[in-house]
Amino acid sequence: MKVWIEPSDVSGTLRIPPSKSYGHRALICAGLAQGTSTIHHLGNSKDMDATLSCLTSLGAHVSLLDASSADGTRTIQVTGCSPKAIPESQPVTLNANESGSTLRFFIPIAAAGSEPVTFLGKPTLLSRPMGVYANIFAEQNLAFEQSGTGISFQGPLQGGLFKIDGNVSSQFISGLLMAAPFLGQSDLAILPPYQSKSYVDLTVEMMKRFGVEVDQPTEHAYIVNEGQHYTPAVVDIESDWSQAAFFLVLGMLNAPLILQGLNPDSLQGDKVIMDAIELAGGKLQWEEDGLMVKPGLRKAFDFDLADCPDLGPILCVLAAMCDGTSTLRHAARLRYKECDRIAAMEDELRKWGVDIESTEDEIIIHGKTSWKQEEPVIIDSHNDHRVVMAMAVFGLCAQSATQILDAQAVTKSYPHFFDDLLEIKGKVVRA
Repeated sequence: MKVWIEPSDVSGTLRIPPSKSYGHRALICAGLAQGTSTIHHLGNSKDMDATLSCLTSLGAHVSLLDASSADGTRTIQVTGCSPKAIPESQPVTLNANESGSTLRFFIPIAAAGSEPVTFLGKPTLLSRPMGVYANIFAEQNLAFEQSGTGISFQGPLQGGLFKIDGNVSSQFISGLLMAAPFLGQSDLAILPPYQSKSYVDLTVEMMKRFGVEVDQPTEHAYIVNEGQHYTPAVVDIESDWSQAAFFLVLGMLNAPLILQGLNPDSLQGDKVIMDAIELAGGKLQWEEDGLMVKPGLRKAFDFDLADCPDLGPILCVLAAMCDGTSTLRHAARLRYKECDRIAAMEDELRKWGVDIESTEDEIIIHGKTSWKQEEPVIIDSHNDHRVVMAMAVFGLCAQSATQILDAQAVTKSYPHFFDDLLEIKGKVVRA
């Protein structure tokens, strides 16, 4: 799909879609519970579908109770299963498609049983680093093999003490925590520096909603005592601060917007987008009907991505549209997402003339408040949903037209993204 973006004066009110991070965790806990749970306001994206597919492959039963055509959300009923109940003679195949969360969450869960397991997915997903799990399986003398066509392993994985570097993806930590009730007593020691802890906080919170307590004796330690099991729950998924970030930056650079559905007390780490907006000179105010963002001074800023790497692409756009030199720090993990997001944003912003450079762990952007080219700028999606959405925001705020190729990448997390841009009067044409 090609999408044309014209400079636009946006306005209006928009309801932000449900959190993908909460959605994954709620579905998994429900799928492992002894009974039937109900998940309201679940997002409709390829990543959510990948998690649902893996649950059904493990034996959970999923029913659609309601699908809202208005906002693309749905209500799902899930009857749980035990990964240890699958007969050893029955191999299991799971498909994570392009969802890194699904893959990393489910590996230790599926390994709780004794059956051989094979994970399938897109080549870019299967090539992501899995050394944390490979080492854990090796320590327990369990098979674990990763190739370009799949990841194969066989349990049963046992509990115990797991030592994990804190500067790798927090999804490894969350996966082990969610699997722990099936592994036995599990102690996790996180070696500093501990990055993206906020995502693990979401996991701990969701596990508690489903009856499993995680003790945290220190900031770098987690204990899941044996004998616990997941119990059914009813969960309403709150709106996604990661997706809100695109519209908060758009409103700050363009014209006032009101965003609905966001929880001001959310544990989502990407809520720090508010701090970035204010550092750059934008204005935020909680109103009765949502969070209002208004334009303000566009000034350079310095921001740490250690706990919020998904904000990297849109903060590159914000920095490019602000006067002066901005620096995004602790950005290294952006190189191991759906694509190398640092290289992708460098490639696409340079097409506009943006002076952007990087080290392994930092992005330095020399910005200004106006960008214009004589010919339409053709943007490559890099098959990355966040690159597409970030460059769409840039196009709406620039002074000349943009065309984004392979823009269907947004279906990974936000299928209705371009519909929502149209709703707030963005000039968007799909072809």
